[in-house]
Amino acid sequence: MRFSFVVTAYNIEDYIGPCLDSLTPCLRPGDQLIVVDDGSSDCSCEEIMARLAPLEGRGIELCPIFLGANTQGGVGIPANVALSEVRGEALFFVDGDDLLEAGGFMAARQAYEARPSDLLIANYRVYDAALDRYMPPADQPLWARVPGARDPEARRHLALQMIGVPWRKIYRVAFLRAAGLRFPEGDFFYEDNPFHWQACLAAGEIRFLDRSVCAHRVARAGQTMAAQGAELTAFFDHYETILSLLPDAQYRPDALRWLLENMAWHIERLDPGAHWIYALRAQEVLAAVPEADWQALGHDPVALRSWGVARALAAGDLAAVISGWQGQAVMRRLADLEGRLAHLSDEMDRQQQTLGGVQGWAEGQRALQEFHALKAMAKSRQADEAG
Repeated sequence: MRFSFVVTAYNIEDYIGPCLDSLTPCLRPGDQLIVVDDGSSDCSCEEIMARLAPLEGRGIELCPIFLGANTQGGVGIPANVALSEVRGEALFFVDGDDLLEAGGFMAARQAYEARPSDLLIANYRVYDAALDRYMPPADQPLWARVPGARDPEARRHLALQMIGVPWRKIYRVAFLRAAGLRFPEGDFFYEDNPFHWQACLAAGEIRFLDRSVCAHRVARAGQTMAAQGAELTAFFDHYETILSLLPDAQYRPDALRWLLENMAWHIERLDPGAHWIYALRAQEVLAAVPEADWQALGHDPVALRSWGVARALAAGDLAAVISGWQGQAVMRRLADLEGRLAHLSDEMDRQQQTLGGVQGWAEGQRALQEFHALKAMAKSRQADEAG
């Protein structure tokens, strides 16, 4: 069976080479490799061509596409450009800064070729670049439910709860074309979420394989997933798009669960400068959610993580919610300063042993003063809220 691989890249000169190297063992003669560079201003294009050169003459159709200028939004336009060039029977997306895990991918490929389906969802690992460690994804517990999801609708509901990234799935190309599936295009990011919902809702058969097919890189400078500002309001737009896709009301609680799960992630990192614009957009969307959708979630542990905040926003209690967010932001700042103080303390000890530690001592004193000032502010805020 012929596979088409789509790799998207933008300003990832340090990562695209290793990504393509990790993909090479997964290619077979007859496969197609499409690499779309979205107008990179660094040396990504040169790295792409350097990695493709050794693949010439191996029976692989190489299709490098250089868009020349960065397109609007995120991966939507480059991914759709690639979809127009796909010639294989099965499709697999690759994020240009990730690493494929050949053993897991080839197991997924073998399982798919033995029994093709509209959609095969595999597992993956998360690589935290800041901590230099691998972790399971947040939806790892859902795999325990796969054996019990025997009928098509049970598998569909389970698939909708999984993280909706495209680079963990094998798609049947004829299915994508028959359903007319494309990524949404516009001045926003996280386009893979509506695409995931379109695919899961339209698929006739969804299969699962609990093997890691790639290591997804996080905590990289410039990465969309590191966003902390108003761009996160795009999730409310995507929620409305998802609602418009639903064939009937039975999936509305799934959509609300998806939104609340993402809100919990946003709240943990939202920049104070974006509090009001995020809260206003959230209130506008959540106020329109029918009570039946809220009640249908019951005691879902994922939804409960942001349930209280979401209900308060839906009721219009924006000031109270934002006050809580500001307190959380101060506490995050305190935790960051505690980490800095610990680091400076170690550095001061080192410098005192070598150069006397004058500069390190001064930096430590400044950081200590800032820490105590913020700590006093946090205590004052807590006292005011308690009063």
